Amino acid sequence: MTMVDTDQLVETVQGLKEAATSALAHGSADDFEAFERYLNEVDTFVRETQQSLWANEGKATVRRLEKGDPLNSHDHDLIRAFLISDAQSYLAHENNYNDWLKELKRLVDDLCKRVNTVNRETIADLRGLLKDAIRLVPDIRNYLDEKRRVEKFEHALGSLDKSSRDMLVRVLREQLRSHTR
Repeated sequence: MTMVDTDQLVETVQGLKEAATSALAHGSADDFEAFERYLNEVDTFVRETQQSLWANEGKATVRRLEKGDPLNSHDHDLIRAFLISDAQSYLAHENNYNDWLKELKRLVDDLCKRVNTVNRETIADLRGLLKDAIRLVPDIRNYLDEKRRVEKFEHALGSLDKSSRDMLVRVLREQLRSHTR
């Protein structure tokens, strides 16, 4: 496996830290919008770095897929690295999922309690609670989507047919070739 250019990676992550510090210090929507864009740029850079680290092994796995040869554990690891390692790491590091579920239950319970006594002065409270729930549900859904993605991948990897192998070859080749993937 190739070594990472740690200087560039460290510089990139340090820039991310500075951008986060600035956004947190100013607390404006514009600063956080700029930080979000920068965060996505860093994600792209890290993904491209990961792909370059696996490039040599990737070519060998592509050849085995094309020939129909059996895949070994290293091939499986490579395919995981390219296709689901981000999801696996996210699931391993995410520690707020249960808190999100509790918060959603709290919000729904609070909505149910308040709805019985709502009037024109308090209806905005319902909207505020709904806004909070609306903000929260995508995090829960994303977690579950990533979990399903990993599960589907693991199932599919265990039963590769010709068309699945061909699709993997196309995906891996594209990622090995592309600087924007």
